[in-house]
Amino acid sequence: MKKSLPSGKAPPPRPATSCAPPEVRRAAEDEAYGASHTSFYTDAVAKDKYDTLAEVLDKKLKDEKLKGMVNELLDCCVKITDALRVNLVTVNDSSNTFGDTQLTVDVIADDLLWDLAKTSKLVTEASSEEEPEIVKTNPDGQFVLCWDPLDGSSIVDNNWAVGTIVGIWDKSTGLLGATGRDQVMSLVVLYGPRTTAFVTLDDGVYEFTCGPGNEWICSREKIQIQKDCKIFAPANLRAAQEVDGYSKLVDYYMKNKYTLRYSGGLVPDVCQQFTKRQGVFTNPTSKASPAKLRLAFEAAPFGRLVEMAGGKTSDGVTGNSVLDLKIEAVDQRCALAIGSANEVDRFNDMVVKTAVPA
Repeated sequence: MKKSLPSGKAPPPRPATSCAPPEVRRAAEDEAYGASHTSFYTDAVAKDKYDTLAEVLDKKLKDEKLKGMVNELLDCCVKITDALRVNLVTVNDSSNTFGDTQLTVDVIADDLLWDLAKTSKLVTEASSEEEPEIVKTNPDGQFVLCWDPLDGSSIVDNNWAVGTIVGIWDKSTGLLGATGRDQVMSLVVLYGPRTTAFVTLDDGVYEFTCGPGNEWICSREKIQIQKDCKIFAPANLRAAQEVDGYSKLVDYYMKNKYTLRYSGGLVPDVCQQFTKRQGVFTNPTSKASPAKLRLAFEAAPFGRLVEMAGGKTSDGVTGNSVLDLKIEAVDQRCALAIGSANEVDRFNDMVVKTAVPA
């Protein structure tokens, strides 16, 4: 909603910069209108026609079995969307393997994904973050699925955006002993005012939006994340009390007027990098505040998406890509910095290289 100006006051003069480069126009507008232009509104322009999921998969994904897997997973996520629309967020009677209280919507999403895994002819093994054990499903299947059924349990009751994260490995590598780089595909579905899916295809990352009749259309193609950014999402800020480099990094963001965009949900906090084409998410580790992200269920799938979009990742300990971490346990945890390449490099320089060995 537009704000009205006080009676008798004229709006500030619009800068005469219509022929100037975009960055010059933006700076002049910022000066004239204050901070309103730091909100990073979308620059997407409406098209006359959007390709369907089937049309894009036919052109951009050679593997026929992977095409089938994408269709099955997105059909399942439509069901999760419907479930989120009508089910209240309440505590379930049981807890998961770790003793964590489960929400009804977590259980519903997990059950739907298990139904898919156990009935699909394409899935040979599967594992859920809710019960991190490898379950054999179909011996003739091709793929190993790992999923976080509904990431964002702590914010879903607020009606904030949450999501489903899926990593897909081929049976030739399996999961244990493999790395995130061995994934054949990863996808993330974001449930917000709209339902959108980010998928790695043969030549990059594509966004699909669930439209009328639950038909998926391609809303963004070959997404690229810029090397520089002005958006930061700082997770595990408790670690800043122990990790001096992290404290200095957050201070750097603030002093240099970066825009804070952090909800506490991994899916929306990283997916904004695809829509805004920039951003950095940081989740370092410390002795008293260890990182809790699951490598197979969260970090590796997002790592593949971001790196295929031109971004960069750090394992938060060595500074190497999170995709190079070997998966030695289904529930393996890791630190993570992910997003715009130059900002991940900054994280490595200020946090990783200055960290005191435990």
